[in-house]
Amino acid sequence: MLKFIFLGAGYCSKYVIPLLPKNCEIICTHNLKIKQESDDHKYNLKRLCFKDFLRQKDTLLKDVSFILNSIPPSDKGDIVINNLKESILKNQEKLKWFGYFSSTSVYGNYDGDWVDENSKLIPKTSRGILRKRSESNHLDLFRLHSLPIHIFRLPGIYGPGRSVFDKVRNGELTEIIKKDHFFSRVYVEDIGSAISKSINSPTPGEIFNLSDDMPCQSSDIVRYAASLIKISNIKTLSYDDPRLNEKIRSFYYDNKRVKNLKIKKILDWTPKYGNYKLGLKRILEIRI
Repeated sequence: MLKFIFLGAGYCSKYVIPLLPKNCEIICTHNLKIKQESDDHKYNLKRLCFKDFLRQKDTLLKDVSFILNSIPPSDKGDIVINNLKESILKNQEKLKWFGYFSSTSVYGNYDGDWVDENSKLIPKTSRGILRKRSESNHLDLFRLHSLPIHIFRLPGIYGPGRSVFDKVRNGELTEIIKKDHFFSRVYVEDIGSAISKSINSPTPGEIFNLSDDMPCQSSDIVRYAASLIKISNIKTLSYDDPRLNEKIRSFYYDNKRVKNLKIKKILDWTPKYGNYKLGLKRILEIRI
């Protein structure tokens, strides 16, 4: 029996679970509220709060085969490493794969140029700085203790229930204009396929950008989505507009385009939704 532990079983986990080996025991941890899914009955799956997992950590980590950490770090560090490092090391004998969901925010600002896994990490946002630190902590587990660490740098994640279509307000969409500013993104289903390929062909110590093939400006997505759902009311908001809240504004601090050639070459992975047009059309098909 294989055992897969999701430390922070959020949106992406729904697209990883169906691709796991059939003989897999699955344990999902959640922050405060356990989020049951309609398909849970199909799997040998248990959900519990992270604090309850900590109380049983040695028992639950016994004979673990795969671990995926998708819990964002805080200014206190990575909660998984802070609380579970010793227990994981004590139970690493059967551990085949340990994945960490990082973020492309670690790259910082490149003024629209392309970045790959060898690019210098120059984050200026707190998100990017914390992710860079957490990546380093995970890689230390590989370098010092031979844990099979795999780091995935994720850009903006979108899919059913989490897309521009969910931002329609009173029949209106809002586009934010910042000239020559690029975002990369990835469709959630493609994250699932990449993780499946990785656990079946582990490459310990590797870092992968997990993104689609077509970085673009956010206004391109808004305009295309509006055309698909026949919305003509598009509100335009300049990046410099004082009405733009600081949280949204912070996502525009960094400007870069993310290459995905490494994961394509090493894991033979190709995104099914290689651009936002394919992804948005798929979301509409599911909604209909």
